[in-house]
Amino acid sequence: MDLFIEQLKQTSLLEWAGTGSGLAAVYLSIKQKTLAWPLFILCYGIYVYLSFQASLTGAMVLNAVFIPIAIYGWWSWARNSSSPDKAESEDHKIRNMSWPVRFVTIGIVLGFSVVLSGINQKWIGGAMPHLDAFATAASLTAQWMLTRKYIENWIMWIIADLTFVVVWGMQGYWVTVAMFLIFTGLATSGLLQWQKETGDAR
Repeated sequence: MDLFIEQLKQTSLLEWAGTGSGLAAVYLSIKQKTLAWPLFILCYGIYVYLSFQASLTGAMVLNAVFIPIAIYGWWSWARNSSSPDKAESEDHKIRNMSWPVRFVTIGIVLGFSVVLSGINQKWIGGAMPHLDAFATAASLTAQWMLTRKYIENWIMWIIADLTFVVVWGMQGYWVTVAMFLIFTGLATSGLLQWQKETGDAR
């Protein structure tokens, strides 16, 4: 416990800012608030730098790629929330993925994990290439799923967040570990809330 407290004291203001903006963004996304997206962009920008410092190449690339996805999510949610076209707005409500899309999504996550892990090992040499690659692939997919308001995005986030708990913990970023544990709880809450909203208890 003393070691944990000492590490908290040594946590940079930048890491605290990334943690705070990330938590606020996830909470607002559960509530389907468009303000979540600029906060996501701030969080991702900070973690590009922190990932570089920690030699987590996959996480660095992930957060860099997240930025344009978040810009798309911001545009998409803002457009549909203000659209007078009811059909377009209906198409953007929270919903389940079809089974074929689920299978394809799982295949993409696993395939991208293998490719990124190989790149890390052969050319980059980042820390924990297999876990880093899997967490990266799962998170990238979950972020896209969130922009489309698929309920299953929360399941993918839970998997990715728990993997990142291990990855960042091994690097000694304990505030970030705590953040991902809270993310896991928020993702679980988001899953239950979105299921309740659609009447889907699966």
